[in-house]
Amino acid sequence: MTGQPIHDDHNKWQRRLDELYRKRLADMKQLDLSVENLHGLHEKLMRETIQIAIEKTESEQGKVPAHFTFFVMGSAGRAEQLQWSDQDHAIIFEQEDAATKEENQAYFLKLGEEIVEALESVGYERCDGNVMASNRKWCKSKEDFREQLEGWLREDTWEHMRYVLTFFDGRTILGPGHILSGLKEIIFNEVTQNKQLLQRFKNNTGRMRNGIGLFGQLLTETEGDHKGTFDLKQLALFPYVNGLRLLAIQEEIMASETLKRFEELPDQHSDIQNYQSSYRRLLEKRMVWQSTIQDYDKIHHVDVSQLDTQDKKQLKEWIKEGRELYHMVEKIVGSSHSL
Repeated sequence: MTGQPIHDDHNKWQRRLDELYRKRLADMKQLDLSVENLHGLHEKLMRETIQIAIEKTESEQGKVPAHFTFFVMGSAGRAEQLQWSDQDHAIIFEQEDAATKEENQAYFLKLGEEIVEALESVGYERCDGNVMASNRKWCKSKEDFREQLEGWLREDTWEHMRYVLTFFDGRTILGPGHILSGLKEIIFNEVTQNKQLLQRFKNNTGRMRNGIGLFGQLLTETEGDHKGTFDLKQLALFPYVNGLRLLAIQEEIMASETLKRFEELPDQHSDIQNYQSSYRRLLEKRMVWQSTIQDYDKIHHVDVSQLDTQDKKQLKEWIKEGRELYHMVEKIVGSSHSL
């Protein structure tokens, strides 16, 4: 049939992803910047992208063989993504029949690969640490994931503690939420039985670089690709993020978003809650500062020479408050451990 387009499934899926990417760029330009609006845009885009990956996988591999949960971690888990973001995610699937376990594992790993490729197509960089559903470590049946999590908690190496903390920031965006929350309960139970774990978590996150020098200057990177810029993520945000995560584990708060963790703290931590407004303003200002950046690699670093005097002063204040907050949390977690 002369002139008839050649049927090409790969191109069909890619065209849909390309269209999503163009829509992303257009929506970003028109977005009224706020923490909630930006989070909502990412959430919608990721859901639509994952749906395409599922449809593509089902067209090639057959229907999804079991219920599953897809969840995001890192900045996506905490609903703190900037305009550009990388991927941190996992799949946990239900497995009732042992005879099909390997078959299902292969299916969901394939789905994980399709999701990674699809998300990359719409502008989400692959995770450097391979925390993605295409990695068997982050794509398992519920029972196998439970076993893995218990192993991380039992063999508390630095790397395993890092995995647990990464997992704890997980937030379900597709599938039943109880699968993820049920596994988070394991962490709460283990901490109840072994207070040393809180100390181990604290040790894992407590080595913070100072963002302000002896003469009150903002400390910029001295070498590498980001030389001369200030690392907003590590030096400004992480003291708040790490502090609230520690308290969330101690107080058995299931929420993964740092702002929600502030809100759900019990009343005895009202002194910590007082820092919530500073953290929100830091997140909002960060979006404005980074709004013109078109490259994920640069999204977490700000050129301080572009900040005016008032912005520099305010940034230093937020940095000081973040470190104050973290040291307060350290004492709270430390006193809990000594009980």
